[in-house]
Amino acid sequence: MERLEYIREKINRFGQGHLLSFYNVLKPKEKEALINQINEIDFEEIEDASSQLSIPPNNSKGKILPIEYESVLSLSDSKRKMYEEHGLKLLKEKKVAVVLIAGGQGTRLGHDGPKGTVSIGVSSNQSLFALQAERLRKIEEKTKSIIPWYIMTSPINELETKKFFKENDYFNCKPEQIFFFKQDLIPTLTPNGKIILESKSKISMSPNGNGGVFAAMKSSGILKDLKMKGIKWVFFNNIDNALVQVADPLFIGFADLKGAEVSSKSVKKREPSEKVGVFCLSEGKPSVIEYSEMSKEESEGEKFTNANIGIHLFQLSFLEKTMDVELPYHFAHKIIPSVNEIGQTIKIIKPNGYKLEKFYFDIFQYAESMSVLQVLRETEFAPVKNRIGLDSLESARKMILQNDKRDIF
Repeated sequence: MERLEYIREKINRFGQGHLLSFYNVLKPKEKEALINQINEIDFEEIEDASSQLSIPPNNSKGKILPIEYESVLSLSDSKRKMYEEHGLKLLKEKKVAVVLIAGGQGTRLGHDGPKGTVSIGVSSNQSLFALQAERLRKIEEKTKSIIPWYIMTSPINELETKKFFKENDYFNCKPEQIFFFKQDLIPTLTPNGKIILESKSKISMSPNGNGGVFAAMKSSGILKDLKMKGIKWVFFNNIDNALVQVADPLFIGFADLKGAEVSSKSVKKREPSEKVGVFCLSEGKPSVIEYSEMSKEESEGEKFTNANIGIHLFQLSFLEKTMDVELPYHFAHKIIPSVNEIGQTIKIIKPNGYKLEKFYFDIFQYAESMSVLQVLRETEFAPVKNRIGLDSLESARKMILQNDKRDIF
């Protein structure tokens, strides 16, 4: 009883007393589960985030300038060879690890399960996970080394992801080279900052965005593990690019020889009006600016054409330096299952609340410098966002077949 009163006093202090509205009608196990959920919430963090909901968005991004970049199309044969050989050397010396961000589900693709288990073809051997594992193994065969592979899941897909890897014999990777870790969940909020109850006994939670990867790496001990292994560069990529060249030696060599703390791949915008974030310097600092934050002249002009495709290299020393940086939350207006004041499930037809997400590119501003390598979209970027149409399973499948003919992988 004392524990319950303490919790009730705590949530009332933060204006979230409604979380126990139905406590007295719950079964014992439901009561315990709800109390455990409440205990895991950082209410001060929620209060800080919810206070931003009432503040009009600040669209003042400051002065932005194009960022310097190098294009693979402009590389001479000798420079390309230099980058590749240097990257292969670092891989052979076991100075590179890979982090895959794979916490999402395949719902938008009509798939019931983790997004990484979605198949581009007809079998699990052609899943997004399998494609990335295959490319990783090819680099390992070339360098005669084993590359540590860290895969960030979320609480909603962790067990299924691990099961999928085990059922597929880890796609011929060594089980001991693969490390799974979880990103955090955070409560969803109503427009007035109240935590949403999904049911009488359950708080609505969602993954805290790809920017949660840094805190998760710290809390799971991965940063310490990387340092112990003597890693210099950490290759980051998302699960939803079917053409990502995992641990690309040319990119690694480029990044190391440029010497910046962060290095990113880009592609040229498909068209001036393409709705993508672009690399730039904002007030002199490396940044990604979303199309919605740019004027029409900026977004459709010739200065800002380097689209962010979610492929980056971070020096481990930079990740250690920024491990305690608090990234801001961004708010995604979504349809969120919830109950009304008497505990009945509400039928929702339009967005009713907000998911809180951190974006990894908000860390870029803390880098002293950044290098950008512009690569070819047709050989390196096949985003799987939709089931059919543009940036879909359908379009990714076609691009993979075209690259198979070119013997890219």
